[in-house]
Amino acid sequence: MKTLTKTLAATCFSALISTAAQANLIQNGSFEDVGSAVAIGGYGSASTWQIYSSVPNWDASQNVEIWSNNFIVPAYDGNRVLELNAHPGDANGTFSIFQNFYTTVGETYQLTFAGRRRQANSDESFSVAVGDLVDSIYNQAWGSWNEYSYTFTALSTESTLTFTSLDGGQDTTGNIFDDVRVTAVSEPGSLAFIMLGLAGLVYTRKKAK
Repeated sequence: MKTLTKTLAATCFSALISTAAQANLIQNGSFEDVGSAVAIGGYGSASTWQIYSSVPNWDASQNVEIWSNNFIVPAYDGNRVLELNAHPGDANGTFSIFQNFYTTVGETYQLTFAGRRRQANSDESFSVAVGDLVDSIYNQAWGSWNEYSYTFTALSTESTLTFTSLDGGQDTTGNIFDDVRVTAVSEPGSLAFIMLGLAGLVYTRKKAK
């Protein structure tokens, strides 16, 4: 019985550590990696800002800008941020970025990200969509980062996270993003199992004294 208790406690303690460090399902969520992508048009510089048709792990409907080294705004996480509205190839097109990732149908996930607008006098807005979640955000804060947090349910084995500017193709500035994360939400039963394991661990330690 003592051996079983020790095994249960150790297993659940490991599960607790694993749960606390949930893996981010989004790759390159802070836009730190530009990979071998070639900057477009010779604008800016690698140490300030450059234009890309896409960046690793993200697809884009139009060009995007990657800002580095706290250019205009300080990064929320790491050293780089993404500006969604940037030098369109189609002036009538829509600015969007999106990433696909594997999910379990019916499971609940948490989406978090940081967003802000570039200019104090602009009405920058965007929509976010993934799973059963669709939301539109108008007039983002200026001068600080907004921290957004949502839960959503996966509708398929592959989900797509999409950010879309609602400003129109003529607006080529604004809607800045950083630190995009998606993590699975632990089920209540799993948490109860973990707590049982911790209780077993405490009991085992008391018996060992």
